[in-house]
Amino acid sequence: MHLEDELERILTICRTSSSVSLKKLFSETATEDQAIITLFLALPFLLPLPLPGLSIPFGAVILILGLRMFLGKTFWLPRPLAGKTIPCDFALKLFSSVKPVLKLFSRWVKPRGRFFSKHPRNKRFSFLLIAFCGFLLLLPLPPGTNSPPAFTAAVLSLGVLEEDSVYLILGYLCFSLITILFLTLALWGYPQVIQWLGY
Repeated sequence: MHLEDELERILTICRTSSSVSLKKLFSETATEDQAIITLFLALPFLLPLPLPGLSIPFGAVILILGLRMFLGKTFWLPRPLAGKTIPCDFALKLFSSVKPVLKLFSRWVKPRGRFFSKHPRNKRFSFLLIAFCGFLLLLPLPPGTNSPPAFTAAVLSLGVLEEDSVYLILGYLCFSLITILFLTLALWGYPQVIQWLGY
């Protein structure tokens, strides 16, 4: 899977106009694998960049595509999301910044344990977890809570794309940890958790 080539194609699209819709940005990429899109949309939340207003549309796209992959459906976005536009100068900055993170993530990924990673039940389970990570991203949660589900979605997406059981198992472990994190936030509240962490 030529992830860097796909990212470069997205950057080329961003150079052609002043703004670009999510549909135009990702519809061609989706013919390869929708998990590429969930990967590219999750990675920006791991960067020290402000993403004003993007967690909701990006999270919604990850949620919808995760569910569609789970159901065995092809790429589709509802019209409001498909028509959501991003200024191209910002998109260029955003996805250019993703390049080193993508290299870091994909450095150790390779096909491993295909008996596990290619099993239909495990793949569908992974898609469902990706969808849930998208759901967490689109929620209006406190600062700093986007990175854990984004990291989990990225790891699972890479595991699915490269048929890497190690990444899938790491993704399952990360999902267990973020489940504990968000349950703790729900039960005790953000201020209390921050106090426990010493901030």
